[in-house]
Amino acid sequence: MKEKYRLPGMGKTLLAGKGEDSFPLTLDGLEPLSSLEENALPQTVLIGENDGPRGKRILEECVSHGIPFVVLGRGWPRDVPAAVRNLAKKTGSRIIGPGSGGLITPFLSGDDRSKTALLAEGRDLFQRTVYESRVRAVSMRYAFSFGEKSDLSPVEAARAILDLDGGVRFFAFVLERLRKGRDLLEFATEAAGQGKCVGLLEYDPLSGEDRVEESALRQFGIVSLHEPSQIVDGAAAFLACGDDWSGGIFLEAGKGEMARLVRHEAARRGIPLLDEDDGSAPVLKVLRNCGHHSPGRGLVEKNRGKKRPLLLASALSLPQAGDLYRPEDPEIPIIPGICRSLDALSFTFASEAAKAPGVTENASPLGCPIHPRPTEYDAKVLLGTFGIPIARERLCRSFREAAEAAETIGYPVALKVMSPNILHKTEARVVALNLQDREELRNAYGRTLEKARVANPRARIRGVLVQEMIRGGTEWRMEFRRDPRFGPVVETGISGVYTEILPDGVLRVAPFDEEEARCMIRESRGYPLLLEGWRRDPLDIEAFASALSAFSRLAFCEREVARLDVNPLFVNRKGVLVVDAFIEKKGRKR
Repeated sequence: MKEKYRLPGMGKTLLAGKGEDSFPLTLDGLEPLSSLEENALPQTVLIGENDGPRGKRILEECVSHGIPFVVLGRGWPRDVPAAVRNLAKKTGSRIIGPGSGGLITPFLSGDDRSKTALLAEGRDLFQRTVYESRVRAVSMRYAFSFGEKSDLSPVEAARAILDLDGGVRFFAFVLERLRKGRDLLEFATEAAGQGKCVGLLEYDPLSGEDRVEESALRQFGIVSLHEPSQIVDGAAAFLACGDDWSGGIFLEAGKGEMARLVRHEAARRGIPLLDEDDGSAPVLKVLRNCGHHSPGRGLVEKNRGKKRPLLLASALSLPQAGDLYRPEDPEIPIIPGICRSLDALSFTFASEAAKAPGVTENASPLGCPIHPRPTEYDAKVLLGTFGIPIARERLCRSFREAAEAAETIGYPVALKVMSPNILHKTEARVVALNLQDREELRNAYGRTLEKARVANPRARIRGVLVQEMIRGGTEWRMEFRRDPRFGPVVETGISGVYTEILPDGVLRVAPFDEEEARCMIRESRGYPLLLEGWRRDPLDIEAFASALSAFSRLAFCEREVARLDVNPLFVNRKGVLVVDAFIEKKGRKR
């Protein structure tokens, strides 16, 4: 497909019917459709008719001619007839809508000053956002409304914009809810690699607190938006700050109370404000009253032939009617309210700080088959192939083998019965700890096997695991499960005797690197227990981070595994050791 066909509105675009009702805010640059000629077919057709005979005829003609994009406004049912959808697949047409609010592109508007792309499901919030942007003279470079159903998804359109137009720095998604979370995270990774900012507004999210989504958005640097005005504020900030703002912003607010307030709030948001004007940095000017007076400098101030951007912020959130949205220079972006202005500026610095989450090349080791009915022992074999240290142990099938293993490992040892039919070993009392010599080992060996037969007479015993006893350090847990929207998700937290005292859990989407793993550890409520304290040596945080990162690679690479829990993982003064683990393959439940 030609590059211009990846997005609607990037070639000849025509309007069929009256579009005032269907596309009232996006009619700029549209020519009326008179007829479809084979030698001069448009790239996009917006159908302003409802689903009456005329509208259906126009739709069928567009699809039969293979028009790349056909946009349907309101006045249609939730979906077009199946026969039309099937014909569109054959001819290569892509139907956007029904329920689309229209589209804006630089090809149609002729305005490429903006650095924002708006990608919205539905119609209402799209139109409200576009309307506010026009009232405030903050243009959108791209704006797409995908309606109730679309052959082109918002993320797919965003990828096309990212590939075709490097001038877009802020991608604002307006979604009913985040159904395909992994797709958005992968796009955010690509965007972060190019220093772009991604924002998300959900207007009907899942009820209740969603820890996985909250952690995923924060991990991938996606800004959470809560109302359409934040999108326009962000567009104004990116428009004002130009292409290079990493050095900081010069504040023009005098030296009084307001200046101190702005500096304090900027520091809280991590926005660097320059103490002295270097003559080239973007300027944030705070208007001292609700009336709009000349800012004293233009939007672009000449400095050695370069443009100098300026952003205005009103000291009051509700200036006098007409003052805020009719500035003396209509090209000057203005944001009402100090906090709203700084929040919008924080988006621009978030794009600078955003980074693609670390993904290690060739992360999956070669050849690691998993037993059809795995036990703790099989889980540890898998963990070991990813370089995660395991406590010394041996799977034995007789007392003689167990005694030899204990002598090799060294007393004291622990004994565990391995059976895929006995999942809760402690409750079944098939675990013996702190065995000091051969005699204790002999008694425990027979006793645990007998209890295993009592717990489940039909259990298949694969052997007895002889394991070294671990002392010292602190106990932690690592778990991963597969989220239906975000894929493999890793959680870590303190374990052992602190589980009830410090209920804890830090989440990340897999995979991630050791730097992200260290951030997880620092976020945990049990982090102080890893540090040096009274009569306590510091523990090996680096080894813990390495094991956690390797665990995330396992979660990402091993598609057969539905769930894997490591509890406990002992973090010692030097190194870490896995002591117990539970694994569940796909298609099998506890």
